[in-house]
Amino acid sequence: MSAFRFQEMFPHGVDATPYRRLDGAWVGEERFRGDGVLTIDAEALTRLAYEAVRDVSHLFRPGHLASG
Repeated sequence: MSAFRFQEMFPHGVDATPYRRLDGAWVGEERFRGDGVLTIDAEALTRLAYEAVRDVSHLFRPGHLASG
């Protein structure tokens, strides 16, 4: 993949949040006007939304649980 230009808008400290990966071949790259453009399959967005709603409805971050 080509190098994308990126600048973090709101830098912050170390993120200790545990993340999990959603497996699948949903991310790709295409060319637009000579530049590399990241592409995401629509099914990935559907799956991400489903998982996010499920997690928000049933799970809390370990740090949140430890504070109570």
